[in-house]
Amino acid sequence: MSDEPEDAGVENDSAPAEGESWTNPILAELERRKAEVLAMPGYQLKVDLEALGRAGRVIYNNASELQRHAGLFLHGGRHVNTMTDEYEDELVRFLHNYLTSVTSLRDSQYVVMNHRWGAESEFKTKTYATKLKGTFATGEAEFMAKLRNYCTHRSIPVPGMVTTLLGERGRPPRFVNELKLDRDALLEWDGWTGPAKTYLEAKEPQFDLLPVIESYMQAVSKFFNWFTDEVNRQCATIKDEYVTAAMALKTWYEQETGITEAFLNSSPPTPTTTPEQRVQRRAAERRQRRKKNRRR
Repeated sequence: MSDEPEDAGVENDSAPAEGESWTNPILAELERRKAEVLAMPGYQLKVDLEALGRAGRVIYNNASELQRHAGLFLHGGRHVNTMTDEYEDELVRFLHNYLTSVTSLRDSQYVVMNHRWGAESEFKTKTYATKLKGTFATGEAEFMAKLRNYCTHRSIPVPGMVTTLLGERGRPPRFVNELKLDRDALLEWDGWTGPAKTYLEAKEPQFDLLPVIESYMQAVSKFFNWFTDEVNRQCATIKDEYVTAAMALKTWYEQETGITEAFLNSSPPTPTTTPEQRVQRRAAERRQRRKKNRRR
């Protein structure tokens, strides 16, 4: 007679039969709840704002690199004859990167608006368009915006490096360095819009590039901050709803599994079997015991 308990040969409904798979009910419920959270408008907004933030960091870093590199010549007290071709090539690269990143930033803003309100929304066609025009409708801003197209469709302009030696009574002589653009060479391109062309025509034949860049950088930064603040203000409700739902999901998962942030940040636990593996192992052990009982 076997010492096996009477119910040892009875199949456990929660255990998989031989050849069948088993799904952890907690993981199944987690996936269901997660899908609901990820389908919320606030989650899509979160993704879009993160992408916008990355575009903002790109333009900020490109602007910083351009200013830092230009400063080596403008504020370094060095004569133009000491500057290398490599310096000039890098200057052109930084200028091109900055102009391109401005366009990428605007594209990221369009994505946010299209996903949240639609391509023809009142916010995009009125609020945003009005602010955009007020910020970038000046001749200077139009020139900088079209300068990116000039780089793409004609050539990347090479700022001319100019050194002027100044001497004043009672003071040692000093170098004054400037980065200049050739007005007439730029005007040979037929792609300038009215405001940009008018702006160019009013400039000196050789005009200083740095003040134009600095002014444009300030306008871009101000517009980016306005847009981010306005989106966050108008979308505060759906953002709060998403954050609340995400936190509720996190709390539920921690309560069901015991896997908390403190646990994840602690030392790695000793490897062990999963609940699914333990159930499958016990089912296999019961099948082996039943086979032995039948042979007795």
